[in-house]
Amino acid sequence: MRIRTLAAAAVLAGAALVGGAGQAGAHGDTIVFKVTALGDGHTRAAALWANDNDPVTEKVAATLSAVADDGRSVGPWKLEPVADAPGTFTTALALPPGHWAVTVESGFPALGRGQADLTVTAVPGTSPSQGTVVEPVAPSAAPSTPPPSVNDPVAAPAASSSDSGPSWIIAVTATVVAIAAVMVATALLRRRRAAG
Repeated sequence: MRIRTLAAAAVLAGAALVGGAGQAGAHGDTIVFKVTALGDGHTRAAALWANDNDPVTEKVAATLSAVADDGRSVGPWKLEPVADAPGTFTTALALPPGHWAVTVESGFPALGRGQADLTVTAVPGTSPSQGTVVEPVAPSAAPSTPPPSVNDPVAAPAASSSDSGPSWIIAVTATVVAIAAVMVATALLRRRRAAG
């Protein structure tokens, strides 16, 4: 009876380890950004945990990129926390006047994304941001080399190595825990038979 209890405890402990490995905490593992604009062209992004809409109060590593209707693009710009608004972030630079498709993405403490279409009007007495503004480039008449295909022998290894981060860690952990549980159960059964 004791062997079964120990074997069951080992299996449950392994399942608990594997089950909890994919979670980034009590809030979940995805961030949603609600993107808005202020009158001066600065953007604000409220970072919320996707599963419970609580504000993300941890340090966040996120950037903002935007593309205007006329083809101009800005960013990526680093997001900085807003002092009096927990979970709210802004950029040091303002968007120039125009209609912008804005994308905010984060990589820490969890992956996250938010998008919004914003219209920025010229504010009297201010000048547009001197940030990274890229004008659209006309296609050249010179022939370009085609991008490598997936079947290209040089590109194939890169295409096949696109594993999804921690998923392989979870798989290895689950395998090790399962092997350990089987070894413990086998050792206990042998001990019981030898003693009995």
